[in-house]
Amino acid sequence: MLNKRSITEEIKRGSIFVDNGLEQLEKNSILVTLGDTIKVYDASNLDSRYETPTKEFVIPDEGFPLAPQAKEFYIGRTKEYTKIHNFVPLLTGTEELATMGVEVHVTAGFGDNGFEGTWTLEIVNYNTEEVRLFKGMPIGHLYYNPLIGESDIEYRGKYFQQVAPTASRLSQEYTKEKGLVRKRVNNQ
Repeated sequence: MLNKRSITEEIKRGSIFVDNGLEQLEKNSILVTLGDTIKVYDASNLDSRYETPTKEFVIPDEGFPLAPQAKEFYIGRTKEYTKIHNFVPLLTGTEELATMGVEVHVTAGFGDNGFEGTWTLEIVNYNTEEVRLFKGMPIGHLYYNPLIGESDIEYRGKYFQQVAPTASRLSQEYTKEKGLVRKRVNNQ
C-alpha cells in the first residue's frame, strides 16, 4: 500500500488523480467526501435482468436522514472525481461513521486500473436510530496498492466516467427479450 509520500509523488506524476487530493491527503490515504445527491430504488422488488428506476434526492443543508436498522438502501457518490493508472485503489468508509453504525461501501471496495469517475457509495444505516449525512462531509478513504503485472489493460466498463450516484447496471449483461446473460467482452 502506498504511504503519504508515495501518494504525493504519484499525484505529481499523474498516475493518481483525485479532486483536491493533495489537500485531503492523510497518512496512507486520500480522504473523500459525500456528493450532493442520494438515490434510492423506486420499485417493490429488484430483478437484476432489468434496469430498476430510482428516485434522486438533493441533500439539504440540514442533512439527509438515513432510516434506522437497514430499512433502506441508499446510493450516493463521492464528491471527488478520480482517475487511476498503474494502481489498484481501495475505498473504505471512515471509522467515525462505522462507529455510528453506518456502512458506506457494502461491497466492491476495490477499483480497477484505469477507472475514471466518482465512486458509487452503497450506504446502509445499521443503527437503531436515524443518522444524518451532510453533503461534503468526510465519507471514506482511498488507499492505493501497486499493480503487479501488465498495466496496459485499463477499465472501460459500464461504470467508466460515471458522475452521478450510479444504480446497478447489471441489467446491461442481459438481453431484455430473452433474459439471457450477454457474453462478456474483455472481462468488463
